[in-house]
Amino acid sequence: MKLSLAKINSERTKLLSAKTPEQYITLSINSKLPPGKKATITSEWLAKTNFTYEDISHARNRDPYWRKKKSLGSKQRNLKRINQFNFKKPGATAKKTWSIEEMEEVFDLDKKLVDRDLAKKFKTSLPAINHIRRKFKMVKEIFEIKKQKINKSKVVAYSMKSEKLLREELVSISK
Repeated sequence: MKLSLAKINSERTKLLSAKTPEQYITLSINSKLPPGKKATITSEWLAKTNFTYEDISHARNRDPYWRKKKSLGSKQRNLKRINQFNFKKPGATAKKTWSIEEMEEVFDLDKKLVDRDLAKKFKTSLPAINHIRRKFKMVKEIFEIKKQKINKSKVVAYSMKSEKLLREELVSISK
């Protein structure tokens, strides 16, 4: 649908009249302008109002329309990512049993490597690495609440418990 020059100017004026990023996002959503025109006008509005792109981004992330739009397809994207970075050997057992040595190595590399690199190194999947990281985090929280010293051997030994037990313990002591 082609917009007349008068309609484009009218929409431009409306967008430039916004006083806050939230108001700008609302007007932008309701505008019939094509995305390229909106981008140009957004740059103009930012220069005029001294707001930053981060302000616009923050307002967009809080807007219900954009939140819904952003979440569309997230399940498919996550499944694609998980399958793409699944380093388990084909035909391997469904669940990896972690040894204490492997857990200590994950603990050492936790802050140095990203999920996919850890999964590749230990020939496992992203959810398995996320599971281990969650357990480490819960154990550290438990130790902080109990005011116990946190060291690698204690965290690893405690992390050998199931995630469900760790979560229950964390909930019971944080009350």
